[in-house]
Amino acid sequence: MKPEKRQHFFQRSRLEIIASLLYSAYDGSRKTRLIYKCNLSLSQFNKYTDFLIQGGLLNKEVDGKGIESFHVTEKGKAFIKDYEKIMKNLEKMQI
Repeated sequence: MKPEKRQHFFQRSRLEIIASLLYSAYDGSRKTRLIYKCNLSLSQFNKYTDFLIQGGLLNKEVDGKGIESFHVTEKGKAFIKDYEKIMKNLEKMQI
């Protein structure tokens, strides 16, 4: 019986994490759902969302029950479009 091969883990870049958060929050999403979808710890999530909110790419809303939800701003939507263009160009170059 052969030992199973280990899956290779890779580290995501900051840019990939930012794009993941913005894609996941595009139509609005709750905090917990974003943490799970983007596979982040709470501390990572807080750092990135604070950064994106300060940069004007993400909005945070709190309803009457204290539930936080996040929504992508127009600036964030423009970032996603630019990110997609860059990724398509890199794929064409086969980097």
